[in-house]
Amino acid sequence: MNVPIGRAAQLRQALDEKFSGFLATIGPLSETQWAWPCPREGWPVGYVAHHVGQGIVRPSGWITQALAGDDPFNFEWDVTHELNARRSQRLGLPAKDETIRYVRVATSNFCDLIGSLSDAQLDLIAFTQMSRKHGFVRRSVEWVAELVMRHVDEHHPSIREALASH
Repeated sequence: MNVPIGRAAQLRQALDEKFSGFLATIGPLSETQWAWPCPREGWPVGYVAHHVGQGIVRPSGWITQALAGDDPFNFEWDVTHELNARRSQRLGLPAKDETIRYVRVATSNFCDLIGSLSDAQLDLIAFTQMSRKHGFVRRSVEWVAELVMRHVDEHHPSIREALASH
């Protein structure tokens, strides 16, 4: 008898698979490969890996905020681009071992968080944004978890391209 798994368990499984694939790519890299530029971002592989980790930690905060009953996080692209620029200038090329630990902890914590949620918690509004195309949008915790997966999908191929080009 097959027992259907809940939404949180399905999301956790999808996240775990996505994160495992990403970590399998960055884990065995040499220090030389870590410094190669990624074609899409113009950042070194190591910084893109760290950026992916940040793209897990930051949305974790949005979800925690929603779970606490606070107002949803109001996303603005200008603020995000400025944050990314400041971080890339400040960090430069982050240390490989430290970054991999950071990504491992971030992914583990995020999977645990998402896996622990009820359907009602997945439906909480955790994110808002003013969009030219769609007006004011409100997005659920579940949508934020899917956004994290899309963020990995946006950057993982660029790391693979950097590795294939050398």
